[in-house]
Amino acid sequence: MDDKDIEYAVKLYQKKSKTGEYSYEEFAYDIREHLSRRPSPYNSYDPFSLMSQTSRLWKLLEMSMRELVEYSKLDMAKFSRRFCIPYRTLQAWCDGTNPCPIYIKMMLGEILQMYTRVIRFDMNGGRL
Repeated sequence: MDDKDIEYAVKLYQKKSKTGEYSYEEFAYDIREHLSRRPSPYNSYDPFSLMSQTSRLWKLLEMSMRELVEYSKLDMAKFSRRFCIPYRTLQAWCDGTNPCPIYIKMMLGEILQMYTRVIRFDMNGGRL
């Protein structure tokens, strides 16, 4: 999936999840349908890779901000300092007072995923 496909998937999620009855299976099916409609050289994709990417994207979209902070293994104060997010803003996102914009959640998820890969790489003596 390229950036446009991810953008499509996020917009689709935002639109369909408002009803509260949008499942991962429907999400994955919609993305497969979207990819199959692309012009010929671009519609070939590895189903296992797509399933992995779709699953990761779904988990991130469904994750609350509090879960994302817990996933980082940082407390809220350290998380807010590390990512330059005002503490009160982060607190409001975690409490659910204000929703965290999806683009920020996706960016943080991507950064945390890269960070854990680097840590794993270092701990395994340079091997993933």
